[in-house]
Amino acid sequence: DGKATYEKAVLALGMFDGVHIGHQVLLERAKVLSKRSHVPLVACTFTDHPLSLIAPDRCPPMLTTFDERASLLEEMGVDMLFAQPFTEEMRQMPPEVYVGELMRRFHPVDVVCGYNHTFGKDGAGTSAFLAALGDALGFHTQVVPQVTLEGADVSSSAIRAALRSGDAAKAARLLGRPYQMDGQLLASENSQAIFAPSEPRKQQPAPGKYRCLLTCFDSHKTWPCVVMVADDQPWKIKGIGAVAPQEVKLRILAKG
Repeated sequence: DGKATYEKAVLALGMFDGVHIGHQVLLERAKVLSKRSHVPLVACTFTDHPLSLIAPDRCPPMLTTFDERASLLEEMGVDMLFAQPFTEEMRQMPPEVYVGELMRRFHPVDVVCGYNHTFGKDGAGTSAFLAALGDALGFHTQVVPQVTLEGADVSSSAIRAALRSGDAAKAARLLGRPYQMDGQLLASENSQAIFAPSEPRKQQPAPGKYRCLLTCFDSHKTWPCVVMVADDQPWKIKGIGAVAPQEVKLRILAKG
């Protein structure tokens, strides 16, 4: 409701798009600190990507909707999600003012962020700046270094690139789970169906054939299937039999 406060807390800062394995390392570290201090863990983020305001033409497709991100953060042990809209006022806010607002609301004992986290006007707030503020204001700053997998950096950008190239298996390894697209099953007969993704702002995989798992939201029944992904048109699904039109989720396993 925008009014929640805590007398003490541990804060985890970030956009957390995808809640990938790098984010998971950060959140696990924050959870250890919150349990050690017996205080809640608060994830501080934005409802939408800052670039959607700063430079809409450079704003990347998202890996998770806000609801998906909130659910994944809860699964990671976050006690409260503090998600603010990224407004023009927020864009112009000096970094020390932003941290001051968090201090007044949550009185953090520890603040955890990634090595490349920036905040405040023009991204002037850095992890080093945050650590210096913490020394002055009385909280400890934990900076999580770059996480790598198979010799490559883990990032939301790397996951988007994997999906754009059709490497769904790599995207799943970086996410720590298969990439998910929700949508509407429009028709199903003779073991074929039509699927329309419901969130156009999410990153779509490259056109092609993928092995997937399809799950119905209502019944939670799951089928392995093959999906033909196409640009700007519904996807074709094979292998699920006769299923009534309904909302479903696709977990994309691998190409082929």
